[in-house]
This record gives sequence, C-alpha cells and structure tokens, in this order.
Amino acid sequence: MKRAGLLGLAGVAGAAWMMSVSACSKPVEISLSTVGNTMAYSTSALTVHAGQTVHLTLKNAATDPTMSHNWALVRPGTQASVEAEAQKAGEAAGFIPLVADVLAHTPQVKPGQTGDVTFPAPPPGTYPYLCTNPGHAQSMKGVLTVAP
Repeated sequence: MKRAGLLGLAGVAGAAWMMSVSACSKPVEISLSTVGNTMAYSTSALTVHAGQTVHLTLKNAATDPTMSHNWALVRPGTQASVEAEAQKAGEAAGFIPLVADVLAHTPQVKPGQTGDVTFPAPPPGTYPYLCTNPGHAQSMKGVLTVAP
C-alpha cells in the first residue's frame, strides 16, 4: 500500500511538473501598435526571456492610406545595413530584406490592419527593432531586451 501511495505521489508530482512545463511553453504575447499617422511605435522598449517563444502582434493605427508599417528585429549594430538592404528589397518584398541580420519580422501592415510574427527569443542581450519602410526607421525604432 505504501508503495502504491508513493507511486501515486510521484505521478501527481510528474503531472504537476508537466503542467508547469506546458505553461512555460506558451508563447509570450506582445501587442505593439503605431501611433496614429505618425512614424512611431507605441513603445520603444520590450522585454522577454531567452528561449521563450514570442508572439508579437503589430496593429497599424494609422488612417492615412500611405502609412503602411512593419516590425523587424535585427542583430545589434546592423540597423543601417538592414535599412539599406530594405531599400534594395523594395515594396514588392514589403521592404524586408532576406538577410541573416533580420531575426524576425512582421509582414507589411496596412492602416487599420494587424500583422503578427512568432519567433524564438534570441540569446540574452539587447536587440534593435525598427520599421524598414523608407525613412521610417529614424523614428520607428526600439529595443528588445532579452533577459537570461
């Protein structure tokens, strides 16, 4: 009887551990929006933990039909080169260059619409994010801090 009781407790403990692992594997949800018809994100600082699955939703709050935006997470120190490559990629590619320095990105999001991306958080550090549309990155930028 004692043995069965111990096995039962081990089963309960194992189930609790599995539940906690499952809870940890749920993506962290981040909602980001643009600020009206300006070239700005609603926040310039985001934080996640290394290894988390991140689901980011970008809502374009603009009403001006020319104000499409995107969100791109890039390797530190590569913002200028990613911007230059985005120009080369052009509108047909959503101004998202196919380069290794772009770690994650949303699609091009038209005014009044949303776009999203799910990605694994990179190793601990600080990573810039920006809108890669021409001329937007000067004010549409921020930093994703990845904690251990």
